[in-house]
Amino acid sequence: MKGRCIMRVLSKRFAYVLVVAGVLTTSFAFAETGVTQDTIKVGVISDLTGPAAIGGIGMVDGLTSFFNELNEKGGVHGRKIQAIVEDCAYSPAKAVTAAKKLMTSDQIFAFVSPWGTAPTTALFPIAEKEKIPIAPACSLSTSMYDPLKKYVFALGTNYVDQSILIVEYILNDLKAKNPKIALFCQDDDWGEDHKKGLEIARKKYNLPPIAVESYKYDAVDFSSQVINLMREKPDFVILASAIKSGAMFLKEAQKLQWKPTFIGSNTLGLIATLQLAGELGQGLMVLNIFAMPDEDIPGMQRLVAASKKYFGDKWMPAPEKIHPYYVYGWLNAMVFAEGAKRAGKDLTRDGLVNAMESIQNFDPEGIMGPISYSPTSHGTPGFARMTKGDVVAKKFIPITGWRAVGK
Repeated sequence: MKGRCIMRVLSKRFAYVLVVAGVLTTSFAFAETGVTQDTIKVGVISDLTGPAAIGGIGMVDGLTSFFNELNEKGGVHGRKIQAIVEDCAYSPAKAVTAAKKLMTSDQIFAFVSPWGTAPTTALFPIAEKEKIPIAPACSLSTSMYDPLKKYVFALGTNYVDQSILIVEYILNDLKAKNPKIALFCQDDDWGEDHKKGLEIARKKYNLPPIAVESYKYDAVDFSSQVINLMREKPDFVILASAIKSGAMFLKEAQKLQWKPTFIGSNTLGLIATLQLAGELGQGLMVLNIFAMPDEDIPGMQRLVAASKKYFGDKWMPAPEKIHPYYVYGWLNAMVFAEGAKRAGKDLTRDGLVNAMESIQNFDPEGIMGPISYSPTSHGTPGFARMTKGDVVAKKFIPITGWRAVGK
């Protein structure tokens, strides 16, 4: 009888140990910051009130649209993705403040699609110190992944390749002979990438020296840049600028009756550019890296349907209102979700990094080219098309097929 009592006590203790072990196992499974049994919290830092707000707001809405659709379908391994958005007004200092708030107060798991080269660059030390992924960034600067940073990924055709592609278009499609090319760019890593690309192209194709004029991200007067470039008498001027800055530059050039051929990088491929530039947007050539919202491909059909469902008329009708940064946000959310899915149910920050590095030839439903990463490359291969502005149709129309550098 005494032995049976002891057995009962031991059984109860053993059962208690099993219960505690079960609780601990469950806790450990969701011990990563920002990850619970049913939620993954991510931080989104964008320009909602600054000089690039037109694009920044679109990016956030595109990302939100994708996550809303994904969450309705059950999320990732049963977890809904909660995106917490902070405004940095395109300021690196404000981006750092926002990041600290997201990490301490909101306890996020990762940053998704932080907006802009300069603000995102300011987050690099935080990502490295705190071992928190930026997956991926909303920047096409090679500084996102060159040199390689363990916790930082980027998506899309980088600015170096964009500049080379524009030069190749000038030479091969416009048949320009020994053209003199100038660059108007922002005074940061973004602008440096365009300079680097143009210098590579200049040497490869034995072109004249490239005249360059840069501006600060918060500049509002571009008269000196226009006058300085006019003195150089270029045949073509590449605009590697934010939307408002590019439109203001074009208007300043018009005042001075200066009419070289202007070609924009992907940052100007928005209906807002045509609206701000007015008649100057008619025929404006812009290199675009994503498909157009009115194209008959699965990815865009899905994107447009989700946009209409979650935002009503805000981004309708497509393609008049949906712009490349909305598409960029959608794609960045898609890539993060793919990484989280591959990482498995026991999601950790390092696990996400390893999973992102395993992505090979992932098809974003035709919206852009195949997406690949590796342990030695956190940037993606790039393709682009030249487009032309149509003010009446309120969109940029493709005038070439998809191309890669040198192809």
